[in-house]
Amino acid sequence: MNKFSLYTLLILIFLGLSKSFSPSSKRTDHIVNDRVFSSYFKGAPVSVVLLDRFQAGFLIKTYYFHLKIMHVFKSPETVTIRVGKKLWEKHKDNLGMSIFRREERNGKEYLTPMPPGILFVGDPSFGGWEYHASGAKQWKFHRAYRKFPTLFYWGDFRPSYKFYQRSKTYEENQQPFYGLYNEFGSKGEITKLILQSVESKEFTPPSETFLEHVKIYLSTPPWSN
Repeated sequence: MNKFSLYTLLILIFLGLSKSFSPSSKRTDHIVNDRVFSSYFKGAPVSVVLLDRFQAGFLIKTYYFHLKIMHVFKSPETVTIRVGKKLWEKHKDNLGMSIFRREERNGKEYLTPMPPGILFVGDPSFGGWEYHASGAKQWKFHRAYRKFPTLFYWGDFRPSYKFYQRSKTYEENQQPFYGLYNEFGSKGEITKLILQSVESKEFTPPSETFLEHVKIYLSTPPWSN
């Protein structure tokens, strides 16, 4: 076998193995960047929370987001989508955060990462401010929306008026807001203790092993039909 034939064979083997070690890309929608969120997520009000981010593939990496889409008048839904590497890396600190929101009244949209549920805080349609025993104002949802704190994985946390004001300042400056004491996000205590422990039971990323891919590769060549 001459060198040219050997090189050709090695290239074909590499491409075949690379394809085998790459996860299927036909099962999920593909979003390259967050500018696509506006057309992808329908309805209003809507808040999209990042539950998990993971990558799959041995030689060729594919990047995924596992998202929870929060609506008001219907049950939340979860979706898994493929995303571009830059978008995947951009949100490495934003687990448990709302990464896209749309208001109902004016259709205004936001891409700045914020604590989950922030879209509904401060809106009299969903609740109101009450004085806490400490003397500080605290947000309370109307009875019809009493399950919202559970859906947002707040636990015992309830937004204070100071929390709300600070979030608005950060949002206007297009800066991520992780709470007054960094309670939210990938490193936040609320996210760690509540979101991850709950969602780990609801969602398991696809597992891929070397032997599984070798078996597929040997039984059905990637370039055949």
